[in-house]
Formats: sequence, structure tokens, C-alpha cells
Amino acid sequence: PGTLTTKHPSLTIFKGGLSDHNSITNALNVVNVVISVLGNDTRKALFKPSNMISQSLPNIISAMQQGRVERLLFVSSFGVNAKMFWPEKLLLRTLLRNLFTDLPVQEKLIKESGLNWTIVRPARLTNGPKTGECRSGDIYIHPFTSISRADVAAFLLKEAVSSEYQRKVVTISY
Repeated sequence: PGTLTTKHPSLTIFKGGLSDHNSITNALNVVNVVISVLGNDTRKALFKPSNMISQSLPNIISAMQQGRVERLLFVSSFGVNAKMFWPEKLLLRTLLRNLFTDLPVQEKLIKESGLNWTIVRPARLTNGPKTGECRSGDIYIHPFTSISRADVAAFLLKEAVSSEYQRKVVTISY
């Protein structure tokens, strides 16, 4: 929360930890949708796998169920997409394997949660501007395809009130 400088009347920032069920339950007390953009520090994860997110998901799911929050939008990665050619799979499963080892576990937990979930797999993230345009669905993307974080955020906000991809995995890119 200390580094988040965005201010908005509809935004409330809660301080807490992913392993603290009470702080998660408190934060979800008055919400309709949870949008999770949790991620690992890429520089650290390149050398050492982390299962922090999959270990924390049961707390988040439990708090959502307890607070009767049914909608979960969860950002994963295109790196677990089955629609990749073998050179891409080789790169992602060897040199970059630590970045992606926990993602299938996370996605499995979400799919089995009973929540109204959408798993979003964006292409390689950039800091570019919001364009308002993106492709979405069960689409093939290559590792050099990208999408700005701003357009991912716009997609998530649109999907929060849409039924188009409920209980589906969706890939987004330019």
C-alpha cells in the first residue's frame, strides 16, 4: 500500500498480508468482485521458484466464500497456454521454468473453488499507454506478442461486469 499513490473515491486500500485470513476477510467485506494481479518478483523468480501465490489462494478463496463474493478475475500468464509451438515451450519450460511452475497449481485451485472465475492470460506485459483495443479468447500468441498493463486493467474492469468469459480461461493481446 505504501507505493500505491492512486486516489479515487471508489478505491479503498487495505494493508495486510496474503497469509492473514482476517485481513483478507476484512478487505473483502464490502466488495462484489476480486481482481487478483498477484505476481512474483521476476528477477528473483528466475533463479528460485515460488509457490507463495498458490499457498495464499486458499485464504483468498475462503475469505471470498465467507463474504459471499462470487466473482474472481485472476491474472495468470500466457506461459501456461497449451497453444504454443515447441520452441516456445522449450524456452518457457527450461530457461524461464521457475516463473511458470506455480501457475498451473494456481489455476487448478481457482477452477475447483466453486467461484465465478475468469483466468486472464495476458501476452508479455509492457508499460505502454491504454489503446482500448485487444484481441481476446482462446487465441494463439507468440512470446513476442505484447499488451500494455493499462489495456489489461481496462479488460479486467470490463470483464468484472461482463458474463462473456465466466468460468473460462481467456488470452488477451494486441
